[in-house]
Amino acid sequence: MARRKKIILAATLAAVLLVIGAAVSVWLYFSDKVSHLDDYKESITMTVSEELSRQVSYGTGRGVLSLREGLAFRFTNVVIKEKDGSADFLNVPDAFVRVGILPLLFNRIVLAEVVLKKPQLWVKRNSAGELNIADLLVEKDQRTRKIRKVLIEKGLLTFLDQSAGERDVVIRLENFDARLNALFASNRYRFQITASSVEDKNRAQILLKGFYHPAPPKEPFYESDIRASISLKNVNLAHYSPYLNKYTPLQQMGGYLDADVRISGRFSDFSSRGTLDVKNGLLIYPGVFRGALQPKKIHLDYNMKRDEKSIEVDVKRVTVDRFEAEGRFGMEDLDTKDPLLKASAVTKEFVLREVRSYVPWGIIPEPVGSFIDTHIKDGNFRLIRGSLEGRLSRIADFNSRESTDVLSIEATVDKGIFEAHPSAPLFHDINGTLELKKRQFSLKNVRARFGLSPLTIEGNISDFGLPYPTIYTAEMKIQPARGEVVWLLGEDKFRALNFSGPSTLVLSGKGTDSDYHINARWDLTPAAYAYPNVMEKPAGRKNTFAAEVIINENAVNLSSFDYRLPPVMITGSLMARFDGKIPADFHVTSPSFDLRDAAGIFPALRKLNPVAGTCALNVSGRGDLSDASSLKWEGNLSVSNISLKPFASMKPINGLTGSAKFKGGSMETSLLKGRIGESDVRGIFRIGDFQQPKIQCQFSSELLRPADLGFQSPGGEVYLQNVKGQATFDGKVLQVDDLALHCGKSVFNLSGDIRNFNAPEINVKLTSPYIDFEDFSRVMALRYPAQKKDKRPPIKLSAVLQADAGRFKDIDFKKLNAGVQYAGGTVDVNTLKANVFDGSFQLKGKADVKPDGFNHYDANVALEKVSLEKIQNYLDVGGRTVTGALSLKGKVSAAGRNAEDLKKSATGQFKIRAEKGVLKKFAVLSKIFSLLNVYQLLKFQLPDMARDGMPYNTITADISLKEGVLSSDNFFINSDAIEFSGHGNVDFINKELDFITGVHPLQTIDVIAAKIPIAGWIITDENGKLITVHFKVDGKWDNPNVSPVPLKSIGKGTLDIFRRIFQLPGKLITDTGEVLFGH
Repeated sequence: MARRKKIILAATLAAVLLVIGAAVSVWLYFSDKVSHLDDYKESITMTVSEELSRQVSYGTGRGVLSLREGLAFRFTNVVIKEKDGSADFLNVPDAFVRVGILPLLFNRIVLAEVVLKKPQLWVKRNSAGELNIADLLVEKDQRTRKIRKVLIEKGLLTFLDQSAGERDVVIRLENFDARLNALFASNRYRFQITASSVEDKNRAQILLKGFYHPAPPKEPFYESDIRASISLKNVNLAHYSPYLNKYTPLQQMGGYLDADVRISGRFSDFSSRGTLDVKNGLLIYPGVFRGALQPKKIHLDYNMKRDEKSIEVDVKRVTVDRFEAEGRFGMEDLDTKDPLLKASAVTKEFVLREVRSYVPWGIIPEPVGSFIDTHIKDGNFRLIRGSLEGRLSRIADFNSRESTDVLSIEATVDKGIFEAHPSAPLFHDINGTLELKKRQFSLKNVRARFGLSPLTIEGNISDFGLPYPTIYTAEMKIQPARGEVVWLLGEDKFRALNFSGPSTLVLSGKGTDSDYHINARWDLTPAAYAYPNVMEKPAGRKNTFAAEVIINENAVNLSSFDYRLPPVMITGSLMARFDGKIPADFHVTSPSFDLRDAAGIFPALRKLNPVAGTCALNVSGRGDLSDASSLKWEGNLSVSNISLKPFASMKPINGLTGSAKFKGGSMETSLLKGRIGESDVRGIFRIGDFQQPKIQCQFSSELLRPADLGFQSPGGEVYLQNVKGQATFDGKVLQVDDLALHCGKSVFNLSGDIRNFNAPEINVKLTSPYIDFEDFSRVMALRYPAQKKDKRPPIKLSAVLQADAGRFKDIDFKKLNAGVQYAGGTVDVNTLKANVFDGSFQLKGKADVKPDGFNHYDANVALEKVSLEKIQNYLDVGGRTVTGALSLKGKVSAAGRNAEDLKKSATGQFKIRAEKGVLKKFAVLSKIFSLLNVYQLLKFQLPDMARDGMPYNTITADISLKEGVLSSDNFFINSDAIEFSGHGNVDFINKELDFITGVHPLQTIDVIAAKIPIAGWIITDENGKLITVHFKVDGKWDNPNVSPVPLKSIGKGTLDIFRRIFQLPGKLITDTGEVLFGH
């Protein structure tokens, strides 16, 4: 047994020694071989080339086999070509590889250490997305998988991506340092990579470190597991924009990125978290944003999970300048053609105007986006909840029915500004909640101001994006202020409206943008409003307005409205077309109401001072409110026992009763009856056609006191009887026809018109069978009480007066015909004719009426055979008597403020002729006859001036008037007994005479010729008549001085005048005193 044990031990020992010997032999053999690698260079490069499917070459190679270092190789200038051999794939100036010895004994290759110095690697992805290293990432043999340590120093990695998008992307990683260490007793590695990324002219810094667990054998590379951190500094995003361009319509991206990222898991199933910062960003994304986004600073904190079928990103915080948000983004079913997208977000409060360019208009439904863009101008907003969920196909086709719930939003607004229309007041200070859910955009608990008017609003926009119209609903409660009420009614027409106090307008609307229905309810009771001279509604008076409104593309249609301001109620419909026309159909009704109550509303009625009476109204109207003449009316208006006092100077109107009927375009009243003071009046009014409105009025009164109408009469009470007439007014012309009335003894018939009321043109004709100018003067003297003096417009007047007969003071006349015109302060009397004093009177002239009262008059006057006996009572001739027929023609001018001025300034020329009359009680004639006592000697009887007067055949003269003095050179009285001539002046102002008269007796004196001691030829003419005798007359005309004038005292001019008058030879002119009186 012992021996057997020794034999076994010896045999074992021998075997061990044999093995050791063999191993040593092998060791020595391989040590020799690896130390001469270049002897096997061709075999080595061929084997590696076949393994890598690429041409491989190197400069020199050397191997070492030792117990301490194991098997190690060092190669220089290692070059691996691309698979097609066209270019270098890898170039390593110095490569060191150490292989584990023991694994080789088990047919396993373990690379204990790989050191590459300054390697250059060219990685390329072609346009088909194939990497030039794809085949190297798949292990073909279990033996090639084990690597314990890799060290890369100052390498250069160039990555060319030809499938990035519209342009190639080239990434150069310079100073590429990498370290890979296998963890003890595991298949995991620790790694760290640093590099500088050259991006055009930019240089970014990259740091990657962590742990790497290769994919199981025969599994794709992306099944490898990694747990790492990534640090990026100053990465130029514009360089990588093609990657986004490829999958989105992104046009341009820019900015500089700093990132600190953690990643854990397989490339196909991993999680990540990190922080991203972008400076000076740029994003041009026409499909989403309208313009270029240029944020100064972007910050992002995120968590992300990725697996084969989904990706989920949790954005804990993102800031874009002053905008801050957080949210989630995820996609599921990535392995399908139609993945599911889920996104949600919330924000902190932001100012819309600052982030307006960041609104993603491209993914907001068009109606909502258009609404926001057009109307929402500013405000502080906060997104409480925003979510986007749906298949990419549904999101792309957002307007389809199936995409109803893809997008939902809930946000708050503070101090928002909303513009409904450029001409409308702004909605501002908007506070509330905005919500978008299942195709419904809602406004909740919104408070705001419309201009100065506070309001609340609830509403929504629903069914947007569908083939049928979007539906809008809203309910608004508003307390309108004046400015907003004026805008609502129309600023042009209601600018003068006053409105104050609270009121509540409730608007409930629903419909589409082409057919929107609004129910309006407005309680105006607490409010006070007024439109000058039209209406005044006091606060607290019951007042409501209700309407059904339809808004479409062509008009705003009030299909029905109801306005109630007791006692008045207005109902109806109207349409305001956007082309400017306003067709309307309305009904105005009011039960019988006390006029005093209505006066509290209507100022025009209040000015009439109603004290009693009732009124009832039932009228319908139809037509275009933009053209008042197109309105057609139907209905009735009635008044009963109305009492008014419209003017302080006018007596009250009592018992006014009647009605008015409206039909089509016309209106006509019944016989309206009333009493003004003590005057009963009646009248009918009619408007024949509202399109060409003309008001016609027929009125009458049996006894009308002008005092009842407020007229004042300086001459005492005036009564007008049997007043009856008709007047017409068409807006431009007031026409009066057949106005007849009696006043005293006079009858007046008046017709005429007034045009152009800004500068009135008055045409009037007055005819009468009989006018007493006392009556006429009393009527013309009627005046309203003195009013505040206003500047009166210029007036033009054309008047005609015709009377068959009449009386002026105590002068009777017939066939009066007068024509007068007035314009610009000038009165033109075209004609003034009348039969008066058994003859006729005619005048034509003008008067310039001055503001200061200093007027100027010019006239041509003519009298034809008027009775001097009748006219002498109106001449200032004292107790004298004159008869005969007087004719006169002349022209006179005068100027002044009163009669005295006119007398003093009067000038003129006249021709007079009186026929077949008697001069009686003329002091001048009496004194002349008394001086002619020679007649008594001759026993010749002269006329008795006191008893019988002096008959005459004619009296003629040419008279001049100047400054109140009448002058004549040819005054001549012709009678059967004696002739008188005169030359001199009569002063009417001072009533003085100053003239020389010549007396020429016409009787023969044959019987006395012998008694006169002068030759007969001296005292008689060839016909035997007495010669002319001259007298001087001067002094007051009631008692003038008369004295004979010696021939030598008379100037030659005066003698010539007398010679012409009497037609005597000069030799017959004899000294009167010497011949007759013996002087």
